[in-house]
Amino acid sequence: MQRKYETAILFDPELPEEKRSEFLAKLEGIVASYQGEVLKKDDWGNRKLAYPIGKKVNAYYSFLLYTGNRGVVEEVERNIKIYDGILRYLTSRAETPTRRKEAAPAPVAADAPSAAGGETPEGEPPPVAPAK
Repeated sequence: MQRKYETAILFDPELPEEKRSEFLAKLEGIVASYQGEVLKKDDWGNRKLAYPIGKKVNAYYSFLLYTGNRGVVEEVERNIKIYDGILRYLTSRAETPTRRKEAAPAPVAADAPSAAGGETPEGEPPPVAPAK
């Protein structure tokens, strides 16, 4: 079973668009070589960083959502590490949303006290435990 991964890449904002596109195409080829597929490629554009990275205050944000066989993440990250022009990256496993099964309502016993009145069906108050 192939897992889904998401890699966030923060490019140097001064890197030309064609170099970014070339590198992302290379990453798509790497994913394909691991029998994977790029499900989504999302570019957020230039954004202000929370803190400066290497005297840069902005970065170009790109996200890749992909699947692949064992080793695909290591190979993608290896290529990111050796490429100049990337400030930061982060890869995480993308979880598939799972639906939770709804719990079946608890059966109501015929001789249990009702929650509304706090009395037994015969009209008597429920027994009280002795205080210690």
